[in-house]
Amino acid sequence: MKLLIDFGNTRVKVAASTSSGPELLYCGPADLDDVLQAVHACSPAGGIWCSVRPVSRQFEDWMLSLGMKRLSCATPIPLKVDYATPDTLGTDRLAAAVGAWSLKPGNDLLVIDAGTAITADMVRADGTFAGGNIGPGIEMRLRSLHEHTGSLPLVNRHGECPEFGFDTETAIRSGVLRGVRLEIEALVESTRREHGNLLVFLTGGDADCFDLKGKSGIFAVRNLVLQGLDCIEKYNENQDK
Repeated sequence: MKLLIDFGNTRVKVAASTSSGPELLYCGPADLDDVLQAVHACSPAGGIWCSVRPVSRQFEDWMLSLGMKRLSCATPIPLKVDYATPDTLGTDRLAAAVGAWSLKPGNDLLVIDAGTAITADMVRADGTFAGGNIGPGIEMRLRSLHEHTGSLPLVNRHGECPEFGFDTETAIRSGVLRGVRLEIEALVESTRREHGNLLVFLTGGDADCFDLKGKSGIFAVRNLVLQGLDCIEKYNENQDK
């Protein structure tokens, strides 16, 4: 069984590659002992991983011992990459784009990943990754308001979120959460003006904070990066045959 591992900024996700797609085995801190316990019954061999941050030597040695490969700009993928500095392109962004393409090929796609950072990447209908945007995520915005001002508190994102805050806490929470939602909605609308048949994929740990699911042409896929890793692994497996 091949493994798919996505190292995010705050947690790691581990899945098994199956004929029907990735099957999540673990989601939590990047603790090798916990991951080993989650996969010990699967007899893993081979697979692929991606990471937005350095991985511990112990973790990397274990993955290499299984024959796993790290996703990089040199890894063959089923998309053309039109990016001036492909070596600086986050492989999580690339995997999410491939994941969206594997689900809805032949369409203009906007892939929004709402996590520690919020990324929005464009895949054209001809299968070209055309680049995207990176902005601060919810927690980063809340923490920044606290750390870069003299008296604003650090606010938990969970709680009342009125249209206009009635005290400092709700003013900060509403300003951040509603601001991010309106930002994403405006991006979707402006992109659709240029790409009338645009499909939008929403993923990431904070995706549930936005009331976009269920709207026409918008798909919420929680583990889109793992979906992309699975597609890339199988694509390379077929290339080797």
